[in-house]
Amino acid sequence: MEALLNFSAQFPTVIYSTLLGIAVIYWLVGMLGIIDLDLTPDADIDADLDVDTDINASAGALTGLLLTFGLTGVPFTLVISIILLVSWLISVYLQIYAFSLLSISWLYYLAGMISTALVFFISLPITGILIRPLRGMFDSVETASSNHLVGRDATIATGKVTASFGQARVLNEGAEILLDVRCEPEHSLAMGDKVLLIEYCSDKHSYIVAPFPKELL
Repeated sequence: MEALLNFSAQFPTVIYSTLLGIAVIYWLVGMLGIIDLDLTPDADIDADLDVDTDINASAGALTGLLLTFGLTGVPFTLVISIILLVSWLISVYLQIYAFSLLSISWLYYLAGMISTALVFFISLPITGILIRPLRGMFDSVETASSNHLVGRDATIATGKVTASFGQARVLNEGAEILLDVRCEPEHSLAMGDKVLLIEYCSDKHSYIVAPFPKELL
């Protein structure tokens, strides 16, 4: 374990170690309900933003990259996390069996930067293979996240719900699923509150919720 940590902290593996660490923190914080985990398959890039041509071109290139390597049908945040994990594993093995044999010099760092880019691209098709079994599961979640859930009651799962943040748990066909929810500014909702799903916003893959009527509690 100590040797693994040592190799993980060396250049160039430390690049992916840092990025993977950020991903792990993101998921841990999301599980605590502090931030909103994006569990919507193929989260859309917001085309309504006022961005210049270069950024639009970059977004198009990213979408093309995802399609080329089959990185679709699974939440984008999960795809990125798996890419980082695969890249980190490959980088660790390169560190152990290749870079540990090189002397520290400008050639070492040049090879490290080149390998970092190559490792990323190698991880893409591997990630595409790994996420194939997950697609059906998230397709089912997306199918459940539709108008037929409007009118159901749910329980807030995050610390709060605002006009742009929040998640809630709801029972659907005997299984508990997590939905992205939003509420009007006049409502104050906190974790554990019972709410009513009153509208589904297909463009944002989220529900508008309101406090559950007290007379029905």
